[in-house]
Amino acid sequence: MEPRLNAIFEPERLNAFDKFYVASLFFYCFLLFAPTVYAIVPLSGAMANGVRLFIVTVLTVYALLQALRRGSVKINRGLLLISFVFVLLSLIPTVYHHTSYLLVNEFAGFYLVYMFFLFYKKKYLQPLITVATAFTLVMLVFSVIGFLYAFTGRPPLLTGLTEEGRTYYWYLTTGAVENGIFGNIIRPQGIYEEPGAFSFVICTLCFLRVFARRGNAMTFTLLLLGNITFSMIHIMIFVLFVCHLALTYKMNKMFTVYAAAVLTMMFLAYLPVREPVNNLLFSRFTINQRTGAFEGNNRAYLFGNAMDIVKQDRAVLIWGMPRDDAGLTLMDKEWGYGENPLAPALKFGIFVAWLYYFYLSFFAVCGIVDRKRFLIYLSIIMMLLQRPEFYRGGPAADVLILFFTSWEIVKYRITKHRGAICRPSPS
Repeated sequence: MEPRLNAIFEPERLNAFDKFYVASLFFYCFLLFAPTVYAIVPLSGAMANGVRLFIVTVLTVYALLQALRRGSVKINRGLLLISFVFVLLSLIPTVYHHTSYLLVNEFAGFYLVYMFFLFYKKKYLQPLITVATAFTLVMLVFSVIGFLYAFTGRPPLLTGLTEEGRTYYWYLTTGAVENGIFGNIIRPQGIYEEPGAFSFVICTLCFLRVFARRGNAMTFTLLLLGNITFSMIHIMIFVLFVCHLALTYKMNKMFTVYAAAVLTMMFLAYLPVREPVNNLLFSRFTINQRTGAFEGNNRAYLFGNAMDIVKQDRAVLIWGMPRDDAGLTLMDKEWGYGENPLAPALKFGIFVAWLYYFYLSFFAVCGIVDRKRFLIYLSIIMMLLQRPEFYRGGPAADVLILFFTSWEIVKYRITKHRGAICRPSPS
């Protein structure tokens, strides 16, 4: 029954180390994803790296103290195995390409994130969701304020350059990059690198809320407000969540309340900005009669470019694209091949990209085992297909916490199923 499943993520008392870990977990999952802040806040990039170094130092000291006191340290052995296999297999393309770039530069972020999660425990989920919900809600409200500020024709207060060379603008309470600004209309992205990254964080939190059985009203509100990013995949996930609610409440009065609320709020918000929204948002769902793809979907363009490379040389799926003397590929130098399901294989080859496809397969299996939340797992897969994050930084932290949370639910389902089979039938 669902109440027993609820008990998996019941809050527990936290000691000093647990509270430190939850704070660090929040940093990894929700703040490390904010590189554009580095463009306008001096030394913020160095400060972020300093925070990560501090976290690693504390965890190392903790592990040593635990080892001295008890003779062993409890870590996640499954993740340790995955990390070991990942690093071991990544040696193959490293040798093939005659470069240490993969291990020294590319995967430095991988080591920090995955080693940090070795200490993760399921009791950290609920306090993380509580803190992240308040933070994300404030960020979304600020995004709406910043959107209205820009809509009235007011200029940005601050500007800066991102690491990719894009100009970053700060509109009173939210950020936007140059390709996310259309006259007085901006695609708010909060403190994140782009609107899609902001949507990634919002959706990750909402998936966690569903798994932990937190209030659907707040989850609904977060996803609804997240449409301010004008992210096409976010809109699709929002629709899937509404369908999830319909199945959950079986079209009863509660679902009617949600449906009425969304229709009313969307209509009231749409009226004053209907013309620019029609141009910016709905045009992205226009079908190209020649290609059959969405006109405003640059992911289809990126996937098409990736497919062209594969057709020219299928070996790139095994070894990845050629690397220069500095260890860089064409994908590191030019835009036009990333952010699609083939990108990990093109950049690294299957000996590294297998981890990304493992996550996709895992969430697909979760959807089969945990059928009540099938649409949620489908949403996770859709999110990862158009944003193939899996090995470093904040995105990797978000994928890992979704992985751990889903695994707890699937493990419960499998155990429950086995118990039902083994239970003797009444004579």
